[in-house]
Amino acid sequence: MSSLGAYKVSSKIGEGGMATVYKGVQVSLDRPVAIKVLSHAMATDEELLERFQRESRIIARLTHPNIIHVIDRGITRDGRPYFVMEYVDGTDLAHLIRSGGLDQNRKLDVVLQVCKALAYAHKNGVIHRDIKPANILIDRDGNARVLDFGIAQFLDDTRDGTDRTETGAVMGTYAYMSPEQRLSAHQVTAASDLYSLGAVMYELFSGRRPEGRLRPLSEVDPCLPPGLD
Repeated sequence: MSSLGAYKVSSKIGEGGMATVYKGVQVSLDRPVAIKVLSHAMATDEELLERFQRESRIIARLTHPNIIHVIDRGITRDGRPYFVMEYVDGTDLAHLIRSGGLDQNRKLDVVLQVCKALAYAHKNGVIHRDIKPANILIDRDGNARVLDFGIAQFLDDTRDGTDRTETGAVMGTYAYMSPEQRLSAHQVTAASDLYSLGAVMYELFSGRRPEGRLRPLSEVDPCLPPGLD
């Protein structure tokens, strides 16, 4: 794949079960972009196709410095949808947690940025449903972007039961899910995203995922202020 519409494709930068992300260039402006293309295997699944199209519409609705920006969308020559996002030169929070690449002040700053992103999304009626370190991208200047709204839903959908995924299907990443999200998609609220962010915070400051009976963070690391608990 050398080009998609007005974009040149240069290299693959990520791949999941549903889609592949490529680095590219918007020729008209000579600027780097990220292009997310639905996989061949998923292109014939109507529910997954709708979810992919829905992701681009949701992100396009959210214009915030801490949420990844959608620039464009289109269809490949073989009929698969794609959408084009800003390219962020950086790494995800999961990698930074493993490498220990953030000091305490930068960790707090990242959390505050994600809080701002979620507050904005929730204000605009969108629940992310999959907040985890791998879905938080940090650029070289320390700016956070929340990405991967692939299973996000509109708040109104949870209120009237019209979530378009399979009825009651549990979706997300189990280690970061709130108790109600583990039971049913229909029970998810904006508070569920905040629970997930709390799980991310625990891992960010302790280096371990929150499982079982948790020790307060100030016991895990005596250098942390008790107020963080």
